[in-house]
Amino acid sequence: MNQTAQCSAGKWISVSAPGGMARQVFVDVFDATEHAWKRAGTFADRASAEKKMMKLKVQGMLSRIVSHNFCPTGR
Repeated sequence: MNQTAQCSAGKWISVSAPGGMARQVFVDVFDATEHAWKRAGTFADRASAEKKMMKLKVQGMLSRIVSHNFCPTGR
């Protein structure tokens, strides 16, 4: 499969786009000692993020998915 076909299939996303950043899905884990959420991973799609979240759950860690379909840049 060439790069163009992969792009149209949604496997590739640009690092940035006019007016903001491309979609990203984050997995955060709760750090009980600091009472704060910390980034555990960044993914291009929700399915990959859910796999990571399930691995963390098996390890007994509280985690969440934060999805940004469009993130405006700072001015």
